[in-house]
Parts: sequence; C-alpha cells; structure tokens
Amino acid sequence: MSLLDGPLQAVFGTAFAPLLPDGMLHVAAKDADGQVILPPIFADIPVKGHRDQAGDRQRADWGIPDRAVRLIVLQAGVAAAPTVDDEITLTGGRWRISAVERDPAGAAWILTGVPAR
Repeated sequence: MSLLDGPLQAVFGTAFAPLLPDGMLHVAAKDADGQVILPPIFADIPVKGHRDQAGDRQRADWGIPDRAVRLIVLQAGVAAAPTVDDEITLTGGRWRISAVERDPAGAAWILTGVPAR
C-alpha cells in the first residue's frame, strides 16, 4: 500500500485526468482456472494515460525492445489492474501489454506494450 492509495489516489487522479487523453483497457476474460479464454474476449474499461517518449538510450537502459512503448496510465477510478494478458488502446495505437509496473507513489501503472496487430 502506498501513500496515495484510497482518497489521496483519487485526488491525484482527479487533478491529472483532465490533462491526459482517453484510452481503453481491454481486459481479457478468463476461465475458472484463471486461463485466458481463446479466442480472446475482452471487456473494455475506460482509462486516462499517455505514451512516454523514451529515447534510444532510455530504451537500452530500461530493456525496452524497439517496437515496444511505455504507457503511463492513471490508477484512479480504474476497476481492474492491467495484466500481461490484456491490451490497451491509447494515443492512437492498440498495444498488447508485456509488462506492468506500479509507480512508487501508487498513482499510475507503467506499462510496456508491443503492437497488438
């Protein structure tokens, strides 16, 4: 649990949400064993976020492949946390999530994504 969980996380989200573009988290449906249903069926959840513009040196330092992107998504008001089974539409592209991190303040997820199609 971080300092911004709960009411403070909501305040942080309210402050920054108007500044960020709309997106859609596509949460993959899973069976009773927790396995993704094939073919994938997605439930859409609105999110707010942006694409982080990482330079070549940052990509190398962070271990991000050339085709991948880093996406910053606010946690406030989002009913489900993203997983590597999910996809996200944000800033003009649809991305398959390959890694999920939580920022130290607990206000946003830092996602690594590769083109979904």
